[in-house]
Amino acid sequence: MMAACALPPSPTGEPAEGDIARYIAGTEPIDGLVAGGYLAGDDGDLVAQQLRGPRLRRALTHSVCHAVRPDVNDFYQEDGEPDDEWKQRRARTVRDHCTVCPVRAACAELALRDDDTVGIRGGLVPEELERRLAAESDRVAAARAEDERAASSQQARIAAAAEVQRLAGQYLGGSVPADKREKNRLALTESLQRRDELVAAHRRDAGWTEAA
Repeated sequence: MMAACALPPSPTGEPAEGDIARYIAGTEPIDGLVAGGYLAGDDGDLVAQQLRGPRLRRALTHSVCHAVRPDVNDFYQEDGEPDDEWKQRRARTVRDHCTVCPVRAACAELALRDDDTVGIRGGLVPEELERRLAAESDRVAAARAEDERAASSQQARIAAAAEVQRLAGQYLGGSVPADKREKNRLALTESLQRRDELVAAHRRDAGWTEAA
């Protein structure tokens, strides 16, 4: 059984906004984040920044766009469309779709991670997305690197679990000679240890500890 880590203490005695955002992002499932309004508005930006790419993409299944399937052209300027007309049209799009979206902060953060500043994302128009990307370039780069590291870690855990299953099948085979079974047993023990080490490291990185 697992238990969530406690909110980290602050030197001032009051947790900082970033600490609270990390805590919420690390302990709440996506459905809970959406239901609690944690992925909308300014506070939502702080929480969304703590999420890895796959969770951001899962959050978009709760978006207004996912629910109503608007015309994708609403989010882009058409060829030859005058700037004034486009600005009026995109303002309506932001009002009708983005402002009421419960995951607009996740949508905007994912756009920054993907370097996608062409259309409207998370209620931000291209100029706003570009300004944020420039202002937060170091943070976004670090988030991308962490996404890659998390994906590699997941692949390593999957591979380790598959190896345990493979070796378990060999070890349990009734026709395997005794010396071969002992060799398989040792290999299986090593694989189990490797798998458990990877899982334990993932739990530590995710902010989880073993329950007492």
